Amino acid sequence: MNTTKITINRLETTLRQYSGNEHEALGSSFRAAVSVLFNVTNGEPCVLMIRRADTLRIHSGQWAFPGGRIEKSDHSPMHAALRETDEELGIKSSDIDIWCQMPPVDTSTGYEVWPFVGRVIDGVKITPEKAEVADVVNVPVRVFVDTLFRRSITIVRKNELRKLTAYAYEDRIIWGASAQIIANTINIVMNAE
Repeated sequence: MNTTKITINRLETTLRQYSGNEHEALGSSFRAAVSVLFNVTNGEPCVLMIRRADTLRIHSGQWAFPGGRIEKSDHSPMHAALRETDEELGIKSSDIDIWCQMPPVDTSTGYEVWPFVGRVIDGVKITPEKAEVADVVNVPVRVFVDTLFRRSITIVRKNELRKLTAYAYEDRIIWGASAQIIANTINIVMNAE
């Protein structure tokens, strides 16, 4: 598949046009919000991802987007995503330009995750909070477009086998809600006229 059509400008233009769409809550037990942050690294569009610390109780060791639970003190889900991004990576909201809100994604662990998509300043200083973040990587967008990187994995949840789409990048496997969120985002861009 030709991935040269996916530029940072195409991502921004298409996703800003999407931003007017409203989304309803899905009714899961816990609400969370994440920041899906694009940037340009080594001349190509990438998305910033974290590996959650192995010591965390939920989703430990998984590749994810910076974010977390929406607290009562948060003014909105977007505020929660930006607050958590600052707490986890030291990235200030002034270094982020939010383009749109994507539809929420339900997880098998009872979370309703609200993604906010935008761009972080290229080369922004990242200071991971070691208690929450084990690793940080900029994954090239081509990984989520080219079928060469796509995998099918099977997991067991509540005594049921579930087949999921996953993405392989170097020694990392991106799956679950994170894979669904980035697939939803890239599909909007790829299917835009």
